[in-house]
Amino acid sequence: MEKIPAKLKYKTEDFIVEEIQDKWVCKASKEFIQPLMKIENSEKPFLWCELEKKDIDHFTTIKTIANHLNKNTQAIGYAGTKDKQAHTSQRISIESPDIENLQTFQHPNIILKNFKWNKRKIKMGYLDANHFKITLRDIDKKDAIKISSQIRKKTFFPNYFGPQRFGINEGNIKIGKAILKRNFKKAIQSIREDQNWQQNETDRLPLSVLKCLPRKILLMYVHSVQSKIFNDIVEQALEERLNLNQKGQQSGMLVGYKTRLSQGRLGEIEQEVLDKHNLELEDFDIQEIPFLRIKGSFRKAITSIEDLKVETLEDEEFEGTKKIILEFTLPSGTYATTFLENFFIFN
Repeated sequence: MEKIPAKLKYKTEDFIVEEIQDKWVCKASKEFIQPLMKIENSEKPFLWCELEKKDIDHFTTIKTIANHLNKNTQAIGYAGTKDKQAHTSQRISIESPDIENLQTFQHPNIILKNFKWNKRKIKMGYLDANHFKITLRDIDKKDAIKISSQIRKKTFFPNYFGPQRFGINEGNIKIGKAILKRNFKKAIQSIREDQNWQQNETDRLPLSVLKCLPRKILLMYVHSVQSKIFNDIVEQALEERLNLNQKGQQSGMLVGYKTRLSQGRLGEIEQEVLDKHNLELEDFDIQEIPFLRIKGSFRKAITSIEDLKVETLEDEEFEGTKKIILEFTLPSGTYATTFLENFFIFN
């Protein structure tokens, strides 16, 4: 199938993400205005709310809210990270916030709304799905008709991790590999280049410096390597037309130190990919930083798309071309861009 050129994320509203959990859909508002915060006191420890944001990255958002509340970022729980260049809505939890202080929060790119007290903290992965509304622009009229028909027929696709997982120029992978190989000095140097740290902050005791970084950041680096290995295994297996069914589920390997490689050709591919990345399973047993000890697990290699709607309209931004508006729901952890890349080349 020939892919066609299109513009993705030309405007912020061209990429809308709404988190879904327990039938609670975090709807993105049409008018991005902070509503009046009505919050009652409670003896429950966690205040849940919907976080809506535009054109601001996830970690900056969490830090901004935490700073306003005089809290550590660990006091704010969330189920997943969301794109920067997008209009996104998700749930977060705040541990024991000062209500009066919270009610003074204002930010041009962040909205907090729909508050509800709960006994539990929201943790990573605690969501069912994400609903997307995506507009692709500047598409040739003939191509738009053809590709719309092909999209409607698509019900399954490879469940690759998206490039945002890997950082700019795959910088997260570089840092993650350095950590896995216990080259903590190189890891700190790479983080310093990425974050523009001063030289004297990282000269001494690199392992101690690493341990001072937020747990979620360090996990992100190591998980990026795990994700890249998964992508490479699935890509090669599909290229060789291997059956990825395992115990009734189409699964791919998320490697760790307790991983047992598959039998037959798939196991050979798994080992070849590890060799290509100059890694061994034992590398994931990072005893120097215990919470980075990655046991390994599985992830669906093939995933499904639900509630798909396709609409083709005249593009008001690019005269003489079409825009395609897609609405669909994907399971948690599945990337919309991975689905779109089956059909489009983004320029």
